[in-house]
Amino acid sequence: MDDVIVNGGKPLDAMDAEEEYVRHTWLPFESVGKQYEDVPEFIASAASEAYSCASISMYRAAVLMARTALEATAKDKGITEGTLCGKIKEMAKKHIITDQLADEADEIRLLGNEMAHGDLSTPVTVDDSTDILGFLDSVLDYVYQQPKAILRRQELRKARKHKD
Repeated sequence: MDDVIVNGGKPLDAMDAEEEYVRHTWLPFESVGKQYEDVPEFIASAASEAYSCASISMYRAAVLMARTALEATAKDKGITEGTLCGKIKEMAKKHIITDQLADEADEIRLLGNEMAHGDLSTPVTVDDSTDILGFLDSVLDYVYQQPKAILRRQELRKARKHKD
C-alpha cells in the first residue's frame, strides 16, 4: 500500500491503528464543473460545484449544492423570507419562474432537504443527480440566461436596423 499523506503530514499507515479509513480513488482525478454565462457568480459557482461533485460520484453533495444554488436564486430575486418551499411558490407567483419550473425546483428542494436535514437513508444515484442538475439548469436558464440572450438579440437587431 502506498503512503497517503493526511492529517498534518502523517502517512495513512502511521495513523491511529484503532481508526478505520476508507481509501478513495477519484476518477477523474479532477472534478469537472460547468460554466454559467449570465448567472451571478455566487450562484454560478455553487451550481458549478454541484456538477463538480457529480463528476466524482459525490451525488448527495451534488444535490445539496443544487438546492443551495436554487435558494440563492430566490434570494437574489428578492425572495428572502420563509422556507425554500415558500420561496419557490413566491417565485412562481411573481412569474420569476413558470409553474413547470416550480415543479422542477420543488424536486430539487425535496431531495436536497433529505441531504440538508440528515435523512441519509435514501440513496442518491447518478440518475437522481442528473435529473436534479438538469432541473437546476432549467431554472438558471429561464431566470438568468434566456433574458440576457433576448437582450443581446434585440441589441443586434437594433444595430442592424441602424446600419440600413
